[in-house]
Order: sequence, then C-alpha cells, then structure tokens
Amino acid sequence: MTSIKFMIIITGLAASVMTAVMPLPVWADGHAIVVEVIHSDAFQLTGLDAVAGQGIEIKTYNLDDAERLTAYLATGLPPNQEQAKAALERRFKEQGMEAVQVQFTQVFQGQIAGVQYGVSRYPAVVFDRGKAVVFGVTDLNRAVAIYRDWRRNNP
Repeated sequence: MTSIKFMIIITGLAASVMTAVMPLPVWADGHAIVVEVIHSDAFQLTGLDAVAGQGIEIKTYNLDDAERLTAYLATGLPPNQEQAKAALERRFKEQGMEAVQVQFTQVFQGQIAGVQYGVSRYPAVVFDRGKAVVFGVTDLNRAVAIYRDWRRNNP
C-alpha cells in the first residue's frame, strides 16, 4: 500500500447531509469527530480497534457488500423475468419488507455516503461528515494522524 499516495480534500459539504444525529466523541481540543471509511475487499483495513479505543466512532462501508447481496438474491432465480420477479417478491415477503429495506440500506450506505461526500475513489477515510477526506490510506491510525496534523494547521 505504500505506493498509494494520500491527499486530503476539503469538500465543503454541510454536516446536514447526514440524516442520523448521535452524540459524538470529543477530542482534547473540544472538536467532535466522525470517521467513515469507504473501502472494498481489495483494501484490508487496519487500526480499527486502536482508533475505536480512542473513543472515536467508526463506520465502515464495504462497497463489495452490495455486490454480494445482489449475487445472493439472484441465486436460484428462474431465467424467466416474470417468474424471477415473483420469486424475489416471495423472498422479500418471507423476510419481511422492513428487514429487506434495512439490509439494502446497510449494504448501499457506502455508495450513498460516497455520493453525498463527493468521494470519487477509494479507499477513503472521511472526517467531519465530508469536510476532509484521506484517500489511499487503509491504516486508520495513520489516517487519523494525517487528519489531526491537517486540523492543527487548518483550524
């Protein structure tokens, strides 16, 4: 991974793009922080436990989860489009539509967040609801250190 260069991009998106409101951990300087990681199976994340141990809430979005879900749903479907549609409707009804909606929301949240924040490539570690992004870094300790240095220089 050392060949991947990192950069911080200031997107200027307002914090209001996120729909969930929750208490946030606060660092010594009083600055609350949100860390969201958009990645795929190709990029092994490290440092999750260490960063979480600092009281920082981390949300990870694996972009491959959506592909896995759609492949799972397509398994065993009949080749006829109408029959396949009916089979999917039966599956959704058996699971319960609310459970299906939660499942889809979870697996596509990374793509939704990427669009909201203007993230055009990954892995991406997003801070402060899109105000700063560190690209190409999969070690969260390193990404947090880069972000902290940037915050010190750009209060």
